[in-house]
Amino acid sequence: MVVRKLAGIALAAGVLFSVAGCSFNPHPESLQSYAPSDGVGVDLTFDKAHRNEGVAFRNFLILTDGSSYTLYGTIINSGNKDEKLAVELASDNSQAATVTVAAGSTLVLNKDNQPQLALSGQPGALLDLKVGTAAGTNWETLSVPVLDGTLSYYHDLVSPTPAATN
Repeated sequence: MVVRKLAGIALAAGVLFSVAGCSFNPHPESLQSYAPSDGVGVDLTFDKAHRNEGVAFRNFLILTDGSSYTLYGTIINSGNKDEKLAVELASDNSQAATVTVAAGSTLVLNKDNQPQLALSGQPGALLDLKVGTAAGTNWETLSVPVLDGTLSYYHDLVSPTPAATN
């Protein structure tokens, strides 16, 4: 009789444990932040006086054809003042550029809008860039992937524009 009660308790505990498995994880994957793209991103936050403001770097990646390199990404300024930002190579701080993002706006980096940096790397590598305010505060490092036209949706961005024929 006692054995049956213990077996019933053990069975109930086993069922309870097996159906509630995800609740034992204090950091479920559904709550983890991630970049849902090939690029990487980071947020710059400011002091307590500007705690609801910030600058977000989103979907940063480098596309190359083997000889030229283009930095793609989006910078979002959620603040109420213009932000002057610095982007530099982590390995060489003499390779730095500044960009200004107007208050409450978005700046898109692409072939037509590039910070002047000596980018390099083989496809599949990561190139570390440091981003922060131009005043030299709030530095964060981004390990930006270097990609080529292997993926079809990047092919037209990497390939040179064909010359018009008459």
